[in-house]
Amino acid sequence: MATLACVAMLSLFAGPSVAADFPAIELETTSNDTLDGVLRAALNAPELERAAEGGAAKGWQAAVEAERHRLEELMRGQGYLHARVEMPDAATGAGSPDKITLKPVAGPLFRVGMVEVDGLDGVATDAVRGDVSRQMMEAAGKAARGDLLATLEDEVLWRLRTASYPFVRVTERALLPMAGQALAAARIVVEPGASARFGSVAYSGLVALKEDELSRLQPFKQGDPYDPDALERFREALLSHASVKNVRMRLPDAVDANGQLQLRAEIEEEQLRAADATGNYRTGLIAAVSAIAALAIRQVSVASLRPGRSRWPLWLEVVPVLLLAAAFYLIAQRMLLLAFPG
Repeated sequence: MATLACVAMLSLFAGPSVAADFPAIELETTSNDTLDGVLRAALNAPELERAAEGGAAKGWQAAVEAERHRLEELMRGQGYLHARVEMPDAATGAGSPDKITLKPVAGPLFRVGMVEVDGLDGVATDAVRGDVSRQMMEAAGKAARGDLLATLEDEVLWRLRTASYPFVRVTERALLPMAGQALAAARIVVEPGASARFGSVAYSGLVALKEDELSRLQPFKQGDPYDPDALERFREALLSHASVKNVRMRLPDAVDANGQLQLRAEIEEEQLRAADATGNYRTGLIAAVSAIAALAIRQVSVASLRPGRSRWPLWLEVVPVLLLAAAFYLIAQRMLLLAFPG
């Protein structure tokens, strides 16, 4: 069978002094080009290069044996559950061989024959158990790969969290060959933890915003069953607020005595910068000029009033005062932003 040199003379990495102590590694090809590519990429690992650098002191046998086992686990993670990597015996006497050939033997590709999810006895409803079972059945017939098992684990966790079990965790997972056929049982064991309901929401980081204003954005009420989708909608609603820059939702480590989750929303408010207040500054100037003009006209007009009339109508008295107040506020805001930019 043809051989494929994946690490040619590791002395190129470690220098001439190590060449006599660490052999070159070659990897035989299999009948699967995709698998060969995965193995070829994996063999060029930093662990092997570091072993080459210390080859004279550590010896090559342990490093190559560890690499052989790692490649076996990689092949099994691709669905070849009976995979092995053979290595011919090499002398352990003086020096080391110039070359070591590793021979991958893939064996059959296993597919998922059944999925077992244990630990659901404490889950409150048959509907939840049925939902998990239907999702697991979609994996039947697919290659028994490690990433498929990880996906199944995520699906189980998400469905139980959606069913108000926020503290669910996986305690065991495995792909187990089934006797007599190239099928595997995917086994996942979960610990659901306590069922939870929403409690109150405490806010931190508020400066200008008020809790009552943010509480109106909550899509849930205290006492509602915990739902991660509702919590995410709440976070997005807070982020959509014009004065909110960032939001972090914190869950406690456990439910309280009433079975509720007391939540904390950490709010980072959007700071107004000096550049953002340019329009307010211009508006303030216009308001100030308008107020001064109105006062000047008032003074001239009062002097020309007919006898017995000593003041303007009330609304004409109020307008200049309001204009001046707006001008002072907007200009003061501009001055503060220039002095303390956000």
